[in-house]
Amino acid sequence: MQRLGRMTTGCHGRLQRLAAAWLLGALALGTAALPEAQAQSGKPKITFEQRLQAKRLFDQAHLAYSRGDYEEAILKWEQSYELSQEPLIFQSVANAYERLGDIEKAYEYLKKWDEQAPAYKRKELAGRLAKLKARLDERHAQEEQEHRKETERRKHEEETQRKLDRAEQKRREQERLLEENRRREEEKVSAAVLGWTVTGIGAAAVATGLVLDAVAAGKRPDPASACTSQAGEQLCRAALRDDIETSNALAVAGDATWIAGAVLSATGVVLLLVSPGVDEPAGPDAKDGKQKPPALEASLGPALAPGGAGALLTGRF
Repeated sequence: MQRLGRMTTGCHGRLQRLAAAWLLGALALGTAALPEAQAQSGKPKITFEQRLQAKRLFDQAHLAYSRGDYEEAILKWEQSYELSQEPLIFQSVANAYERLGDIEKAYEYLKKWDEQAPAYKRKELAGRLAKLKARLDERHAQEEQEHRKETERRKHEEETQRKLDRAEQKRREQERLLEENRRREEEKVSAAVLGWTVTGIGAAAVATGLVLDAVAAGKRPDPASACTSQAGEQLCRAALRDDIETSNALAVAGDATWIAGAVLSATGVVLLLVSPGVDEPAGPDAKDGKQKPPALEASLGPALAPGGAGALLTGRF
């Protein structure tokens, strides 16, 4: 590989020196027959001073190329071409771009020289252009392959990110459902506690009212022994008047207490019935496997009977 590199470098060097000699000769000959050559070629008129400046720039570019300063060489050769309009300079610029590794620019400038080169140079240029074109195609294929790999990598990253997003969304949904279930359980417990509390208070009030009614009944005198009927009126003894009034007051208090207790108990039962149940079976209208509690209707209202009054709880399940 080193020998091949030296051979390639030597070949480029010889070509560069031959091109420089050829161009210098052309510049020298062109100076002597400048007016006639310009008239025949149709090129823009170039003064003697411009041609000398082009030659100096070409020499400076050749020196820069020799020491490896290819950017400076390209700049000087392009300035020399602007003054001399000599197409052979394109070959020198192509050589410098090839040394820099810019195959596209090297192919572009060598193609420009091929379009204006003499016929005997075309075969040599065709071979070199073919090699540059093959290198360009190989580089383009490699770039296309790298672009394809980069595209696949990005697609993989995007798909991975979408999966992560879906997993995160699912996790958040599960957390939301767990929080909602926890809140519902707390509501169930609170409603049950309240229902049982109200029912217990109501039951105690009913019991208290019944006790008061029993006490009232015990304090009430026997009408047959305490009262007599005269002239169609019932007369009771004054000594028993206090017992009768006390009995009546206890009876009213007892009735009010047990009725209020019944209402409270009924309210507690309603709270227990309408509170959310635990693990309720799916009803006939359940969809998507979701539990639906059975229909429940309950109502509470007063109840009147010949022997007294109370509260009536009705429900439909």
